[in-house]
Amino acid sequence: MALLEVEGLTRFFGGLRAVGNLSVEVNEGEILGLIGPNGAGKTTVFNLVTGFVRPSSGAIRLEGRSVVGLKPHAVARRGIARTFQIVKPFPRLSVRENVTLAAFLRHRARREAEAAAMEVVERLGIGHRAETLASQLTLIDQKRLEMARALATGPRILLLDEPMGGLNPSEVGTASGIVEQIRESGVTVILVEHVMKAIMRISDRVVVMHHGEKIADGPPAQVVQDPAVIAAYFGKRAA
Repeated sequence: MALLEVEGLTRFFGGLRAVGNLSVEVNEGEILGLIGPNGAGKTTVFNLVTGFVRPSSGAIRLEGRSVVGLKPHAVARRGIARTFQIVKPFPRLSVRENVTLAAFLRHRARREAEAAAMEVVERLGIGHRAETLASQLTLIDQKRLEMARALATGPRILLLDEPMGGLNPSEVGTASGIVEQIRESGVTVILVEHVMKAIMRISDRVVVMHHGEKIADGPPAQVVQDPAVIAAYFGKRAA
């Protein structure tokens, strides 16, 4: 059984179909890249899976149990965490305090929550910034903080929404290494990203969306040669 099963997932906003009949399985220990042109429906899929938006129809199952209809905090407690395209930490709280708040999902005692938070902060390479206010962090450290907050909830699956957006090539390399490290720690990763070189290198499998539908699903080397994928990005003439 796949760790996460999405079956026939559909979402309408008024008369606009943002996601249409999407079916995807995600295996434990996998890095799955979810790509597609702007407006393809990728972030909407994240919103649906994590309970921020309810599907118009379709199923979402974690280890065979439905999560449809659960609030975001309940989905997180089940083991699905996410980051957001635009990082929004608590700016007047320190890195340690930001991550500790997330750790309270699993740990009621403050001492336990702080210890769990610091373990994640150290693992992501920002332990030396633990007492720095979130508002004073560089962009890449804000991205790390966003990942740390999600990881502090103890997820089975981590959904990363453009964790490399706005980073320079060196920082992209660092962020890619962090994603691989997260997988090595036992967390399955679903990654939305527009930095194609990075996502093709670190993904075990890539799913491509266009106009809310899945148009390709396979190993990165296979997907980049798919005529439907080339047409979606560059037009039918290029394909």
